[in-house]
Amino acid sequence: VVGGILAGAFYCKKHKVDWIAMLDILTPAILIGQSIGRMANLLNGDAFGSPTGSNFGILYPEGTLAHSTYGNVPLWPAEVWEGQFDIILFALLLLFQTTKYSRGQCCCLYVAMYSTLRFFLEFLRGDYVKPLFLGLKSAQATSLVFIFVALALFVWCGIKDKKQVKK
Repeated sequence: VVGGILAGAFYCKKHKVDWIAMLDILTPAILIGQSIGRMANLLNGDAFGSPTGSNFGILYPEGTLAHSTYGNVPLWPAEVWEGQFDIILFALLLLFQTTKYSRGQCCCLYVAMYSTLRFFLEFLRGDYVKPLFLGLKSAQATSLVFIFVALALFVWCGIKDKKQVKK
């Protein structure tokens, strides 16, 4: 995602296009790509959940990382749920784009919402379990940083836009 944004920004700068406005326009599409990626995770048996402790869950076939890690144990469908929530976040961003928003806010909202989603889904993930910081997994700690930075930038973009309108 970061590489795509940098390449897009470079392209827009070269062709004198407002890259932040373009980023706001294209941001919802990132979620569609991520949802498709989670479908691939399900088919490959990676980015899987942890054991459910019940009969509910996904049983992965032999030859997948999930099966070699947990065997014939039902696992939380974390990648399925993330793919579904990605579609919901896509719809929410499209709705947000129908409002009057400041330049850059759509992208900030995407980062905040997706990071919040990832923070909570990481509790169900089973492909790595070693805590990094205060009992949180590395993706959760990173998500917290991204949530706060994105929310701060969201507010800053709104304030900056209001100041420019007053001039």
